[in-house]
Parts: sequence; structure tokens; C-alpha cells
Amino acid sequence: MNARLIALATVLDVVVLMGLGLGLFFAPLTLVWAFDDGFSTDLVASWGIAVDGWMLGHGVPLHFALSPELADSLALGTLAREFVVDVALLGVALLTLLWGYRIARREGARRYPLLTWVLAVGSMVGLSFLLVFSLPEQIVEFDLLDALVRPALFLAAGMALATWVGGDAAGKKVVSSLLPPALSGILRTGMSAGVASVASVLGVAAVVVAGLLVAGFGTVIGLYESLQPSAWGIVTVSMAQLAFLPTVIVWAVMWMVGPGFSLGLGALISPLGTQLQSVPALPLLGIVPSSVPEFAVLVMVIPVTLAFVGGLASRSRLVGDQRGGLWRDMHETPFFAQPAIHMAGAAVVAGAFTAGVGALLAGLTGGAMGPGRFASVGADPAQIALWWGVEVFVGVLLGLLSGGLAKSAGEAAR
Repeated sequence: MNARLIALATVLDVVVLMGLGLGLFFAPLTLVWAFDDGFSTDLVASWGIAVDGWMLGHGVPLHFALSPELADSLALGTLAREFVVDVALLGVALLTLLWGYRIARREGARRYPLLTWVLAVGSMVGLSFLLVFSLPEQIVEFDLLDALVRPALFLAAGMALATWVGGDAAGKKVVSSLLPPALSGILRTGMSAGVASVASVLGVAAVVVAGLLVAGFGTVIGLYESLQPSAWGIVTVSMAQLAFLPTVIVWAVMWMVGPGFSLGLGALISPLGTQLQSVPALPLLGIVPSSVPEFAVLVMVIPVTLAFVGGLASRSRLVGDQRGGLWRDMHETPFFAQPAIHMAGAAVVAGAFTAGVGALLAGLTGGAMGPGRFASVGADPAQIALWWGVEVFVGVLLGLLSGGLAKSAGEAAR
């Protein structure tokens, strides 16, 4: 492929991506407009809601300013007429992230990386600018800079991720060429163990959420009925919750890590103790249990155990088939070249990576979901970073060290 075709394909990729993300909201709203409203309402208002949902999906804070009449009809006080919603609908952001990864993994992107990056990110910024100025007058406002930058950041993050995946990844080659072999091995081992730990905990959380959906099916259906939507309204609510589902999975991760998360001021959900009050009127939140058994504290063993397995599986990246156990003769091997020191360094890298990812996820899924006590929802990024980082550090370190001990025991037996 020549540069022109690659440029055209990149721009079209971004256009399709934005069409899919906006269609997630606009398509069901159009069905409501056609079949429930009988074409009597303004479809432009539905377009505005779709754009707002797409922006919120990328973490763009939405500022609501309700009229006194609307606020009174919703039983909101005078102080609650203006509020912010900034809890990201991570389903949309995940779509953008994966699409960016797909763009950067194409053969054409490898041949012309700078062209692909500039056109992909530039197209996202330009189309976001057009979306902002296509909006009708509405009660929702957001910062222009946030609207331009945040969606492009998710796309760029996916493209950056592609440069680190695979044996021939450009990022790995650069690190290997710039750093000494020992330090490069520590970084690669720590990152591999950290990525494995994060991915496995997210996978377990997804299974937990699926199980809770099955167990709490009756409650979820009851919440659907309390909203009294039409058939097409059910489709609309379900599509919105599909975008919200990854956010709930991240909250499940925060619960397993230990600090838990809140669903409003004074409503904490944690294995260490749960105090649940009224929750936002989302059927998906019907899976949140009102109380947890005392043995639920054992769930915090899961992140440590998965990190242990990740460390055990990553040991060969650090020491390969070298013999000599965890500690070698100081006359032959300097202190900072000892396998145990390298393992500790890799565990620190894994813990630091996990702490950063945890803080980022907590920041994206925490914030405000509405007025009043729902001005504080989600987990505290600092607590999640500290707890999850320490858990992964301990688990990875034990995994690496136990692998070394098992190898030493096997050699002694022979």
C-alpha cells in the first residue's frame, strides 16, 4: 500500500469508529423518536443526547444547569439545579482504545507510523470539534478542550499499546537498545507480571459481575419495571447500560482489591464492610448486594494469588535457564547482580505499574453521577493505587522467589 491509501484508510477508520460510538446512543434514541414519540418531537435533541453520551464515555465532564421548572418537577432543591456528571461510560472508551490498537497494528501503520499517528489523532480531534458545534442548545455543557483532547487520548493510548505488543514490537526494541540487559530484563519481567495481574483481576471481576447478574436477575427486572419504559425505551436503557458495564466491572475490581467503592455519600461497598443506601435508578446496579458475609474479606486474596501466578510465569523472562539459586557467591556476583535483587526490582516494577493502572481506572470511574449525595461515586484513586500496588508487589515477589526456590530444590535433588 502506498502512503495515500494508508492515509485514506486511517481517516476512514476514525470516521467508522466515531459512527459506531455515536450510533450506540443515537440509534436506539431514533427508534424511540420514531415509534414512541411518533415523529412528534425534535430528533436534534436526541442527537445532542447521543453526543453527550459519547463525550461522557471518554470521561468528559458534563455540566448540567436545570431550569427551575425542570428541577422542581424532579424534586431537586435549589442547590441541586447545577451539578456535574463525570463518571465515564467505559464501554465507549474501550471501543476507542481497541480501535486505536487495531489501527496501529496494520501493516501500513508500521511502514508509515508518523503519518498514521498524525492522521488518526488529528482526525479524532477534528471530528470531535465538528461534533461540539453540531450540538443544539441544551441544558448540558462541557469544556471544549476536554471534548477535543480526551477522546483523542484514548485513541492514542490504544495506538501506543500496539507498539509494545508482540515480539517485534518497536517499543521493546527501543528499550532493549537503550538499557543494559539486566535492567531491560527487570523492566520486561515486571511489566509482564503487572499486565498479567491486572488482566487476570479484570477477568475475574467480569465473571463475578456476570454471576451477580444471573443471581440478581429478579432485582434487575424489577428496576426495569419501576422505570416504566416502552419496548424501545428498554432498548435505549439497555444500550446505555452496555456502555456502563465496563465501569461496573472496574468497580468490582475495586471491591476485590479491598478499599471498595461508594455509590454516593455514606454508601460504601467493600469486603471490609458494606453500608448501602439508595442507589441511582439504573437496573444494572440492582446486582449490588445490600450486605456481604464476614468471610468476604478473603476475596482480597484473589489479587495476591493472581499476581503470584503472574510472577511465577514471568520468572523465565528474568533469569532464563541460569543456575545458581536466588543468591550466589558475592565474590563472583555483585550485590545488584544477584537474582533475588533482580526479582525484587521486577516486583517493584509490577507493583508500580499496577498502582498506576488502578489509580487511572479509579479516576475514570469515580466522580459525580448526579446532584446531592451522588456527587461522590466510585473509589479513591490513592487508596486503590496503594492497596493494589502492594498486593501485586507481594504476590509477584513471592511468585518469582518461589520459582527460584523450586528450581534450586530440583537442582539439589539431582
